[in-house]
Amino acid sequence: MPPVTFNSVSIASPASTRLYPSASWQDKRSERVHRLEAELAAAKERRKADETTNGDVSPTPDYGSMLESEQENDSSDSDARSESSSLFYTEGQPLLCTYQPLAYPGGISANYGATPATAPPKSPEQYLPWDRRSTMQIFVYPPLGTLTSVHKPQVRFRVYFAYSLAERVCAEAGKVEIWTNIYNDEWQGIPLEHVVSDDTHPELIFIDLKQLESASSMLQFSLDIDVAALPAHLHRFEFTVRWRSSHLVDWKWVSGFEHNASVIVYRPLPRTRAPVSFWQQQLKAMLKPTAESELTSPGYIADSWHASSSGASCIIRPQSSDNDILCQMAAVERYLAFVRKDHFWIIPQYGSSSIETGKFEVVILLVELSSGVYAALMPFSLGSTASHGAVLTVQPSNYLCLQPVSRIRTESVRVAVGFNLDPHTAIQDAMHRVQQSLPPLRGRSTSLPEPAPAHTCSLDRNRGYCTWNGFYQNVTHDGLISTLSAIRNAANQGDELPFAWVLIDDGWQTVDKYDGYGRLHDIYANSEKFPGQLKQTADSLTKLGIQRVGVWHTLWGYWGGIDPAGPLAERYKLVKCHRKWTPVVKSESDVWLISPESVHAFYDSFYFWLSEQGVSFVKVDYQAAFESLDSYDGRSSDASRKLIIEMYNAYYNAMEHAALKYFGRGSIVYCMAQSPHLITRAMRLQQQCTTEDVAAERMMFRNSDDYFPDVITSHGWHLNCNMTNTVWSRCLSKYFIGDWDMFQPQRAESHVHAVARIVSGGLVYMTGRAADFTADSMCDLGINEHMAPHAQPLLDSDCLFADMTKAPAILVSTIVVPGNDSVVIALFNVSSDLAVTPMSLCSMYSTAIERQNGIQGASFTLSTAGIAHPSSGEYFAIYQRSTNRLHIVPSTLSLFAIALLPLKCDTLTMTRMVSLRSPESGAVLYAACLGDTSQYMGAATVERHVHSVLLSSSSGIDSPTLLHAHTKQRQWNIRARIIPGTCNVAFAFSATEAAGSTCPLALSVSQVRVSGRDISDSADWNFDTKTGMLDVKLSRSTASTFVTISLFA
Repeated sequence: MPPVTFNSVSIASPASTRLYPSASWQDKRSERVHRLEAELAAAKERRKADETTNGDVSPTPDYGSMLESEQENDSSDSDARSESSSLFYTEGQPLLCTYQPLAYPGGISANYGATPATAPPKSPEQYLPWDRRSTMQIFVYPPLGTLTSVHKPQVRFRVYFAYSLAERVCAEAGKVEIWTNIYNDEWQGIPLEHVVSDDTHPELIFIDLKQLESASSMLQFSLDIDVAALPAHLHRFEFTVRWRSSHLVDWKWVSGFEHNASVIVYRPLPRTRAPVSFWQQQLKAMLKPTAESELTSPGYIADSWHASSSGASCIIRPQSSDNDILCQMAAVERYLAFVRKDHFWIIPQYGSSSIETGKFEVVILLVELSSGVYAALMPFSLGSTASHGAVLTVQPSNYLCLQPVSRIRTESVRVAVGFNLDPHTAIQDAMHRVQQSLPPLRGRSTSLPEPAPAHTCSLDRNRGYCTWNGFYQNVTHDGLISTLSAIRNAANQGDELPFAWVLIDDGWQTVDKYDGYGRLHDIYANSEKFPGQLKQTADSLTKLGIQRVGVWHTLWGYWGGIDPAGPLAERYKLVKCHRKWTPVVKSESDVWLISPESVHAFYDSFYFWLSEQGVSFVKVDYQAAFESLDSYDGRSSDASRKLIIEMYNAYYNAMEHAALKYFGRGSIVYCMAQSPHLITRAMRLQQQCTTEDVAAERMMFRNSDDYFPDVITSHGWHLNCNMTNTVWSRCLSKYFIGDWDMFQPQRAESHVHAVARIVSGGLVYMTGRAADFTADSMCDLGINEHMAPHAQPLLDSDCLFADMTKAPAILVSTIVVPGNDSVVIALFNVSSDLAVTPMSLCSMYSTAIERQNGIQGASFTLSTAGIAHPSSGEYFAIYQRSTNRLHIVPSTLSLFAIALLPLKCDTLTMTRMVSLRSPESGAVLYAACLGDTSQYMGAATVERHVHSVLLSSSSGIDSPTLLHAHTKQRQWNIRARIIPGTCNVAFAFSATEAAGSTCPLALSVSQVRVSGRDISDSADWNFDTKTGMLDVKLSRSTASTFVTISLFA
């Protein structure tokens, strides 16, 4: 096989595990323990009294020493003593523990070895050898204090000890056990095996120990238990972790009494196509009838069943419109609810069997059922109004209520339900059923205006700048131009700015006041702030190298609508509405809005003027504000609500028509718009568009609430919310380009925000003052000028049902790059503690491919050019971005683990290697194109993966027609195609004597050519014979680049 490269830490196969009988409670010893605890408490009280009265300090007895003296009179053997002293009591503290376990989540990472100064230990052997240093960190998987589920054939336990001893502690120095009730109701200890370093073991640890504070070495203990070997009745168990240095000392515990890990075990379900009756039974078990309807009917009707290879979907409707309660949820183990926040945003909420969403309205509900099946529920409306959004509310005892967003009781509401063995597919199926059920969009002309020419500067392919956090509402022409000029100088980019487009946010318009009550006076810019209007500013920005300029406004015009005494009121008819209290504008108020019959003329005039000023895109904010209105033209009734919904859609139609006419496709950034109304509108809109229109007219859609740079606790939440929201927003990726909001450089968390924006596949833009854009701060971000397009990330299933800001684990997502046979694994620590998480690479790779292709549960195939040889085995090239390390590993790779500090991130690019065999010598070359390794999503720069070519000896030019392997002895010629604008490309190579051989061959690169041109200068390429990595510099090109490489062994 190829030479397998490893990090500085590698581990061997765990040996078979022997189960030990559990210890029983010792009544006599328990009495002694409680007596000693009482004596210890009394001693502390005496010491406190002495300090208060005369300042004398009585020595505090050592709890461990007191118990040890008791052990001297104990007639039982040492094993029985230590086993009986290992149990938790109701106080939540373990016996004989030399430290105080921290509360979850800090209990996973704590300081150990510290003993009271007044009571030093009697002998060193009372402690593990690891206690000789000042700190040690312990990481447990599955994480303690959490509820996890296992859908795989094995339950895997991993315990990592990070320590700073110079010498390695031998395996015999310690014993680690899980303390669990996995086999029966009686708790018992099951030992984990110490995994010894062995380069032949297919379990690899990617841990940069520099990230582990005060640690330079790592020990791993592992245990794998086959699910088939567990008791048939077992569905859920708990465990914690304990350890000791030998049988002569007592156990120490990682967590406190109430911070065990809970694990749900599912038996693997068959991947064959199940009959509809199976899914109907799942629905019956999940949705129970209400008390009122129990005797007659379930309270709902389920019909329109559609079945697929791994699931099914249906539409359910209430049996009676008089009953607000639809049904009662049952058989729920865990849930992920996407709920509405302040009308404008959707945020995730998590929990177990009791669904507790409070007063939040649920847009999409994903549940994991006790059968192991996932179910997704999405409500919608089929009423007469122009809105088809609906929501669920959850009452105590999991009672579900269903209502339309319009709040009109006569509306017909439905719920689309998707069942699947995969949670992402369940949501996709439910949303697809909603889209199929919606009628065509009324009030929007099928003959759209001729779009303006497409802009050469695509917003999602280039970096941008937003004025908000740098200026807030104090933005001016002079301030903006001087700031960008200073940024150009400070960023040390020569004559270029580090971004290509600029968005002028709130503060440029002519309003009576810049706050939530401010009203738009006219469409023009504030002449005091922008004396030359926006034309002067756009021209000045163009001179600075900015290619595109956009402006901000609300869907109403401004936060408080239109000034009824201003010029706009003279040109357009206004309607008086009443706005309710919202968390955004914290008081009731009347607002004047342009009437539905006049709004088309308003937007046509507004956007025409903006285009004449040099503006080519808009960010439209406060879009869901229509749902805060409770009266229209003085009327408060169902008729008034219908008029508000019609006005809602009239504004959307007017805005979208005018933007398409004057700015072109994809020129709107939708903000504060995460409403069921817009989601269902987008579904209906695309029903009327061709495939070409959908690809060209994707909307830029804010994926979460705002970025708040000065709220330290918000950063992990913001990243987690964005990543989790992709679970549903990626199902609309044909309609939406995600916008994860701006971020600010020169901050501790700037890098993780930058990488998250790159991974998102959406907009990447910054904000701040000139001082934030230094050369060092821009370099630290790791953002290249050229950004390759790619799909949205797919959140790993293990991260779906837990708030990763509170879990001691890493947020994991995958992005498939089909043209390169690659999967980019994005890793983020959004918690406040250091985290170590083991993951199965090959499983993650295949699952990502299956989901991308919609073949969940089936075997996957990827396009591999050249001559592939399954007999030689599959190998993957794994590139770790943070360390610039290449690892070539077999497909039998089991687990890997990575450590991340809080608010840190990393990416692993996993590329399946093509195997090419020499027909004459039998030698096998393994090759992969990694793309531009200077980018976090560099794999997306590859248009076509590695394939073999024949080189013409006469002309030296690549033959475009012969794509089979051409080898002489041990020589190979391979090629890959790279997208335009790429500056660097890297390859991974390895070779063996024959298929299946473990004898590696030394490789050399004899020639590198770029688009037929020989690159003879060694400064333009470098081949590391030790790692097998070839780096090639490219000249930026507007056309695709062919890189051809000749190698020999």
